[in-house]
Amino acid sequence: MSYRSVPRALILGIALAPASFVQASTVEKLSLDRLIGKADLIVKGRVKELKTRQAPDRRSATTLVAVAVASQFKGAKVSSVTIEQPGGSMGEVAQGVPGLAEFSSGEDVIVFLKRQRNRAYRLVGGRQGKFSVKMPPGTNQEITEDFAHRAETLESFLARLTKAVQGGS
Repeated sequence: MSYRSVPRALILGIALAPASFVQASTVEKLSLDRLIGKADLIVKGRVKELKTRQAPDRRSATTLVAVAVASQFKGAKVSSVTIEQPGGSMGEVAQGVPGLAEFSSGEDVIVFLKRQRNRAYRLVGGRQGKFSVKMPPGTNQEITEDFAHRAETLESFLARLTKAVQGGS
C-alpha cells in the first residue's frame, strides 16, 4: 500500500465505522418557563462538596454535588440537596460528559432539579439548569450567568423566576 492510499483508506474506514462508535446528543433549548415546569425543585445555594465515585457499572464515574440551600422557589422544603451526574475525576483519570454543567466548591448557584429514584437530583436540561451567581469585580451588584455566559442582575432574575413560579409569566 502506498502512502497516497493511506488517507483514502483512513477516510473510508471512518466513513464505514459502525454507528455504535459515534456518540452525539441534542438537548432541547429550554425557556425559563420550561425549566420551571420540568423542575421538581428550584433552589439557590452554595456548593459545599464535590465527590466522585465509581458508578455501579464499575466502568465510569459519577459526581455528587452537595449544595447547601439558602433559598427555595419550588418544591418540598429542604436545607441541602445532592445533585448526581455522570463523569468526574478520580485520581489521574477524568471523565467528562458533554452538555453537563461543571461545579466548583464554594460556588453560588441557582439550580433547576428533577428528583431521581435514589433520592438524588439531576439538573433539568443539562447545563441549562444551572445559573452561577457572581459578583463581578468592581461592582456591588450580584449577577446570574447561564451556560452561554449571558448575564442578568440577580435581582432581575429572581423577580422573573418568582413571578413565573407563581404563574404570572
